[in-house]
Amino acid sequence: MTKPLAYSYIRMSTALQLKGRSLERQRELSQKYAQANGLELVEDFKLSDIGVSAFKGDNVVNGALGKFLEAVESGEVPKGSYLLVESLDRLSRQKISQAMRLFSNITDSGINIVTLADGQVYKAGDDDLAQFMYSIIIMARANEESETKSRRIADAWSNKRSNIHREKLTRLCPAWLEVSKDKTEFLVIQDRANTVRRIFEDAASGQGSNMITRKLNAEKIPHFGRSNGWIESYVTKILQSRAVLGEFQPHQKIDQKRVPVGDVVPDYYPEIIEENLWLKVQAERRKRKVGFGGRR
Repeated sequence: MTKPLAYSYIRMSTALQLKGRSLERQRELSQKYAQANGLELVEDFKLSDIGVSAFKGDNVVNGALGKFLEAVESGEVPKGSYLLVESLDRLSRQKISQAMRLFSNITDSGINIVTLADGQVYKAGDDDLAQFMYSIIIMARANEESETKSRRIADAWSNKRSNIHREKLTRLCPAWLEVSKDKTEFLVIQDRANTVRRIFEDAASGQGSNMITRKLNAEKIPHFGRSNGWIESYVTKILQSRAVLGEFQPHQKIDQKRVPVGDVVPDYYPEIIEENLWLKVQAERRKRKVGFGGRR
């Protein structure tokens, strides 16, 4: 007799959890449950969402859980199979109406859901009212926790922005700066700042990013960042940056994309390029683009 198939779904909201035992623990729980209950654990169907949010439903829209649901709908995953999860909050942390819609879609498609942490089995087609109410409570609590966490993070960043000139928002800063130990100011790394000034002066004289990049590499000028030498796109990024004027534009992640939020903060960074030089470079770059842009 063929054993029913079991699929282990693993989700972690942050990649940092990989450093702990979260991934290993979830895998072990799935293996033990499958062995103890006569299920065949499908090992070659990769079903994990690492660093993917269930609060926004990204694991369904773009993640592995969404691909699993497509496989169920196409018949690749047969009815009567088991979806093993550590707890229901691994599936969803959305509002209860959305979370229960996902839950019902899975069971209505003929898939049984097992929550390994408490041993609950939500059978496909089973209308056990007590068990259904229990699942609602679990998912509602998960959403409430995520809502509270989201508000706290937003409030913390709002508070940081209101104190932006007394304490810097983050240690992240342009490569020619470093934050002071007390986080109250940014300090200029002079040799790097000198390289940035040279890049702007060369650009103001009519040299394009490609030529500037080749000269920096030919003269073995120490590069910034992780790349192995200077690259044209990074030189272009420096020439377009207003951080050299001391400006800072706060950003926020929305739908996995960094978007500007709030007003530009002047005098946040030390100014290392005068505005006249910056404007001259932008004008020169526009002239090259309109006249004869591109490599020659």
